[in-house]
Amino acid sequence: MKLDHTMLRVSNPEKVIEFYEEAFGFELVRESENDTFTLYFLRIPGQDEVLELTYNHGVDDRYEKGEGFGHIAIRTDEGQSLKDAYRKAVDAGGEDYRPPGECPGNYGFVKDPEGYEVEILG
Repeated sequence: MKLDHTMLRVSNPEKVIEFYEEAFGFELVRESENDTFTLYFLRIPGQDEVLELTYNHGVDDRYEKGEGFGHIAIRTDEGQSLKDAYRKAVDAGGEDYRPPGECPGNYGFVKDPEGYEVEILG
């Protein structure tokens, strides 16, 4: 067995796709339009797992995150500094949430344009 994908519900798919592309190098690999929703599948080149973004047509407000969901995590490329990766994510539209140095280990957190926490591991 292996992890296949993680799904996030979004209200502004274009903005979220642009963020993940610019911040972390994801590529949109598939889009599936349905009557009431559209699915967007993003992947980091060379990896199997995908990030599925679900846009339910007509939902234009951010979703409540609830208490059960924590975060997704992305590891920096070899040779890439954590601070540079964090700054790139913020410059791409991420919220400067818990920068490296405020966290006890070699990581930091940004929030994506929908408010989902993304842990960046160095």
